Amino acid sequence: MFQQSKLLKSFSYAVEGMTHALTTQRNMRIHFVVALCAMILSLLLDLSKLEIVLVFFSIILVVAAELFNTAIEAVVDLVTHDYHPLAKIAKDMAAAAVLLTAVHAVIVGFFVFFDKLFPPKFRNLQDTGEMAIYVAFIPLGILVLLLISWRAYARTKKQG
Repeated sequence: MFQQSKLLKSFSYAVEGMTHALTTQRNMRIHFVVALCAMILSLLLDLSKLEIVLVFFSIILVVAAELFNTAIEAVVDLVTHDYHPLAKIAKDMAAAAVLLTAVHAVIVGFFVFFDKLFPPKFRNLQDTGEMAIYVAFIPLGILVLLLISWRAYARTKKQG
């Protein structure tokens, strides 16, 4: 029982970190909206398992990079409020990592979605066949994004 409560607390802290990033970081909100759109497209378009994995991997990579960027900025701001060239380097490199992952996601998105959008090749949701178990993860991802977004929205309303 003791271990289970520690595990639940660690998940709670992780959700708290994501919620904080979503409420305080404009770029994280942009990433969430783009991720939601990519997941909806992944559900509607006829993507393969590999394409779904690539989309999810790209989303997670960008969001993780943004979380690391936010954490590095917070630590640098904690250490010094004065301008320091090393603080600038740390912040700039963290931002560069986010930019790099975002460019990667755009490239993956182009390769995955372009041929499916022009002309549109929609998934037959009544007959997903062997893909059903894989496609089921897409609404789960959408649900996670929406729940975290709702929590961040509720926190913003409570503070404001």
